Amino acid sequence: MPETKFCKGDRVRFHFVNRFIEGVVKEDRGPIGIGGRRLYLVEFLPEVYAESPFHIELPAERLQLVEDAVSKE
Repeated sequence: MPETKFCKGDRVRFHFVNRFIEGVVKEDRGPIGIGGRRLYLVEFLPEVYAESPFHIELPAERLQLVEDAVSKE
């Protein structure tokens, strides 16, 4: 199966704790994960009223592209 690649600014969703969260890809970290998995730095708000965004590194297979994204940074 071909590896999915995301670009900076892509809106993605992923499973976080017990629900799906949407975030924005901030950086392609490259194949630095276990076994050479490609990791992405994703910025997201864990709660609607969070004061500052969180960042998490996730492999491509844990991310889903949000198709209705309008603009990229």
